[in-house]
Amino acid sequence: MREKKLGFIFDFTGTLVGVEWNTKAALREIFTGLKALGIDPTPLEGSRYSFLLDKAKELAAERDVEEKVVSDLIFSIFDKYDFDALSRWKLKGGAKELLDWLKAGGHFLALVTNVGQRAMDEALRKFGLKRYFEVVITRDSGFPMKPSPQSLRHIFEVSGLPTQRMIFIGDSLDDLRAARAAGLKVAIITGGEDDQETIRRCRPDFMVKDFYQMREVIADLFK
Repeated sequence: MREKKLGFIFDFTGTLVGVEWNTKAALREIFTGLKALGIDPTPLEGSRYSFLLDKAKELAAERDVEEKVVSDLIFSIFDKYDFDALSRWKLKGGAKELLDWLKAGGHFLALVTNVGQRAMDEALRKFGLKRYFEVVITRDSGFPMKPSPQSLRHIFEVSGLPTQRMIFIGDSLDDLRAARAAGLKVAIITGGEDDQETIRRCRPDFMVKDFYQMREVIADLFK
């Protein structure tokens, strides 16, 4: 069996496809649902999507509302807006060409996303991406969402590769922070969830405008 040369962990939304997630509408529904449970959602205003669930659980505990009730509410709304975004997602130019090139080179490819399992399964089918990834971790896989590094550490165990031979490719601060916490180099594709200057201030290892430029960066790593 040919040894895997390097490992590449991809984000999905904002990286392989555009963002397209209607955050404002989703938050309105979540806040309405929390109010119906007797929870004041005001402290959640301005929270990033990735931190919303944990903060909502804290508020639920203060009001003696079962954690599962809040989780089920939020995940059901997340699922709804995942599928709403799925109807508009388009694969970014050069994405499949890069995946084909890396797969042909015998590299280990994985996907870690905060999207739910059902929508992700449909997206992988729609775009013909399932065959590329040896591991796919979603919001429903049992790990905390990014920026927690736990899902990335699980991939280290599965791949058998050291962190020095793996790169995370994403678009957001959550991606960057998760990769850094896991000890990974991180490449950011601009134009995603967070603006370019915000990302630049956090000094990712690589910052590119598209997958064509990403291929050039990776090719330089092989030299």
